[in-house]
Amino acid sequence: MAELLRKDVKLEDTWDLTTIYATDEDFWNEFQKAEEALKNVANYQNKLANSAKDLLEVLKASEEYDLRLETLYVYAHLKNDQDTTESKYKEMFSKTYDLYVKTSTEWSFLTPELMAVDETLLNSYLEELEELKVYKFEIEKINKARPHVLDKESEKLISMAGSALSASQETFSALNNTDVNFGEVEDKDGNKLLLNHGTYGQYMESKDRVLRKNTFKAMYKYYKAHNNTLASTISGNLKATKYYADTHKYNSTRHAALSKNHIPEEVYDNLVDTVNKNLHVLHRYFELQKRVLGLDEYRLYDRGVSMVEGEAPKFTFAEAKEIVLEAVAPMGEQYVNDMRKAFDERWIDVQPNKGKRSGAYSSGGYATNPFILLNYDNTLNYVYTLIHELGHSMHSYYTRKNQPQTYGNYSIFVAEVASTCNEALLTNYLFKKFEKEGNKAAMLQVLNQELIGTVGTLFRQVQFAEFEHLMNRTLQEGGVLTAEFLNEKYFELIKKYHGDAFEYDEDIKYEWSRVPHFYYNYYVYQYSTGFSAAQALSSLILEDSKNAQVYIDEFLARGNSNYPIEVLKNAGVDMSKSEPIERAIDNFSKLIDKFEQLYFEK
Repeated sequence: MAELLRKDVKLEDTWDLTTIYATDEDFWNEFQKAEEALKNVANYQNKLANSAKDLLEVLKASEEYDLRLETLYVYAHLKNDQDTTESKYKEMFSKTYDLYVKTSTEWSFLTPELMAVDETLLNSYLEELEELKVYKFEIEKINKARPHVLDKESEKLISMAGSALSASQETFSALNNTDVNFGEVEDKDGNKLLLNHGTYGQYMESKDRVLRKNTFKAMYKYYKAHNNTLASTISGNLKATKYYADTHKYNSTRHAALSKNHIPEEVYDNLVDTVNKNLHVLHRYFELQKRVLGLDEYRLYDRGVSMVEGEAPKFTFAEAKEIVLEAVAPMGEQYVNDMRKAFDERWIDVQPNKGKRSGAYSSGGYATNPFILLNYDNTLNYVYTLIHELGHSMHSYYTRKNQPQTYGNYSIFVAEVASTCNEALLTNYLFKKFEKEGNKAAMLQVLNQELIGTVGTLFRQVQFAEFEHLMNRTLQEGGVLTAEFLNEKYFELIKKYHGDAFEYDEDIKYEWSRVPHFYYNYYVYQYSTGFSAAQALSSLILEDSKNAQVYIDEFLARGNSNYPIEVLKNAGVDMSKSEPIERAIDNFSKLIDKFEQLYFEK
């Protein structure tokens, strides 16, 4: 079947970008105005300390530039993503990105100048003018960072070293992407299939065990051949992040990374410790999978196989729309009506077409709708994708509706909470729906999907987080990250997390060397904290409808108006405690019980 051309997509299946600019001509008119306005930015330098009035003028001007540029950028990147073969939108996006970089450069003086103003004087300005009080929390965060900001000359020197310090990450990217060659693998019938990053997951989910084994062996043969080089790249990258942390007077690399989002380090330790105490639940899942698959010898290359035979149910987009709206009914009538706007006001670009960007995302700006890109394919998985992206969009919608521009976004620490909470509500709804219909196969599909999601998002990411911290701590204590050390420690973690169900192939000890997230500087733990928080919040919502309004008011609507850990706490989830993580694990255990009972019932 030929790919649909963009011009042939039904209007109702496309997003309505005329709500941003009525025409491309309007976009370019605004673009020219933004270019012209950029010439005036220099006039705002060296004014912040003069008076409260001047401080307000500069902060307001900065916001106006940000809003103008953000709106241009959203329009340009959405237009480009809907059809990347359209040259005029490639040009539009390229020019907008260049303007974005120029604007960021021109306004780069703002934070250093704010830091240079005496803290007492700055705080007195905030009290002097009523209009400045909205910036109080933003200034508070800047003041907290003062001990870690160097003088302009030192910051400039460190900035100049950025290219050299990123060399290890660039080398890894070349080895893991540009220069990668896994070759071909054979299936049980002797057919030779091309192996790459894209087909790896597909082959590992195959019912063909010969293909899975050959894929596993071929993948890690490549990483074994580059073992010492990749140990050097990860070590070099972590040394670079340690250098940034040390020069900016942080206690450790982790302290520096978590401080950006104002996350206490005990949140990280609590997550790892709580999961470690409950690894027996994960081991029980693997024992169940081994039993369901009927394997006497259970290998790590068997983990990706579904425990459910046959295809999951299919849904048209119209059916998916009704399902997701019914699934979020526990959130209350207002939330459902607000979510319905995504469909009625055409926030969503639904169908795949030639040249359209792959995957799915939610994107928008403070002055635009929170648009959603999909490539809907009628599968159960894409119903989950739809409600996931709607979760992001509703988070953005409520934040921008209730917060001033200064706080009209939210921290990466909480970015996946709303989307994952929506998924949990969908699982609850679908299971009850299929149970009422007596559709056992569909019930098992839903349970299996949720089980796989928990293993991948909670347990696997904590395993990664534990290994990442081990590497950084080793460097902090003067140790050396040799290939032998990394292989040994990673293999120990693999066995600890997977338990006695498996017969272990040593090839897995090279897995650490193919994980790009280890170059992201303490990023992966947030998948697990976000998942745990979402599980806890969805449970509270399903237990009592009053909690849904608390969730909307204290989480979705708060944006960056408070520290992320406090926003979650006010919504009912304290991530400095073990309770939300234990609740997520307890839910996982109950899902295992449900699946086991349903699968083996006579």
